[in-house]
Amino acid sequence: MRNIFTFGHRPAQRNWTVADLRANKGKLQLTEVTAINGEQAARAAAAGIDTIATRAQMLKEVRDAAPKTFVTAALMLVDHPTERDVLEGAVRAMDLGADALYTTCSLDTIKMLADLDFPVMGHVGLVPPYSTWIGGLRAYGTTADEALRLVDRFRAMEQAGAFAVEVELVPQQVLEEINKQTSLITFSIGSGSGGDVTFLFSEDICGETKNPPRHAYAFGNVQRLQGQIEHERIAALRAFQSAVRGGSFPYNDVSISMKPHELDAFRARLGETAVLGAIRGG
Repeated sequence: MRNIFTFGHRPAQRNWTVADLRANKGKLQLTEVTAINGEQAARAAAAGIDTIATRAQMLKEVRDAAPKTFVTAALMLVDHPTERDVLEGAVRAMDLGADALYTTCSLDTIKMLADLDFPVMGHVGLVPPYSTWIGGLRAYGTTADEALRLVDRFRAMEQAGAFAVEVELVPQQVLEEINKQTSLITFSIGSGSGGDVTFLFSEDICGETKNPPRHAYAFGNVQRLQGQIEHERIAALRAFQSAVRGGSFPYNDVSISMKPHELDAFRARLGETAVLGAIRGG
């Protein structure tokens, strides 16, 4: 663990720093997963995952659940539509303990954040929100022309000051060649093992996604277990309904009982009260 001081001026520890990631480039293959809440973040930390990606709005919960894991906060365009929104969101995220920022915004935006010495990650290859520009959700860089345009994009991000880039659905061979020449830390999602960090969504890894993308792989089958849990829930509710209708529930062992002598005393006094009430009423 590294001792650090966060951008929010708080002492902390991290499993990786930006300097460590740069020094590790081309060496040990690292991992990144998503976390949309504290539970997912805690699981990732317990599993020894190297880095976590989350949306900026979920950062505090994720950071609290995984206090020592390198976390990248995504400043999604729909949440931060203007340059001022991005800047305010970036400062807030860094104050909450983000180790890096992710954006799909312009090179000017990347430069603005990098000029503040914020570690910034861009995105190349298939960028799903902008998939209409390349004809839909498809691999990018499968032709020599596209691969060379990727090289230009990498260089532009380097010049803008990015320290890392998410590379989505790019041929492994292309990423391998580019990775030899770029200083950017490459986070590969669907781009093979040619990058520095392999990235997948937690839901896909755990087998919770009904229709996972082609590049995803389920290492577990939580969906099957969730189906069993749902079956058990419905069965339990039906059993409860049947037991109540049949008069067998509530059972004696879940009901409260009086001691016999207290019950006799209660009934006697209740009877006296009823007689007295009848006399007064008459």
